[in-house]
Amino acid sequence: MKIIRSPFFRYTAVILLFGVWILFFDDYSYCKQREMNKHLAELQKTLQETKNAIVACEAKNEKMNGMEAIEAAGRENYYMKRDDEVVFIFLKEENGELLLLE
Repeated sequence: MKIIRSPFFRYTAVILLFGVWILFFDDYSYCKQREMNKHLAELQKTLQETKNAIVACEAKNEKMNGMEAIEAAGRENYYMKRDDEVVFIFLKEENGELLLLE
């Protein structure tokens, strides 16, 4: 009983309870901070990937200045053809899946 009544025990107990409260139960607890930091890292990664895709699209857009470039892109990517042409598409099979030869 003397231990419980001592000021040292009371201060230590209060500090420990405060620490446990802050670590686990508070709105800004350590666990929630870790979750938010992971989510932030994922969002930053997605943002960087999106920025890279935008730069690539802008570079591709700059290349497409004339009708010849637009026509070439349509032929390569969308297999478009002129009226007097025949387009052959070559596929290969890997693991039961058809893949386009490039």
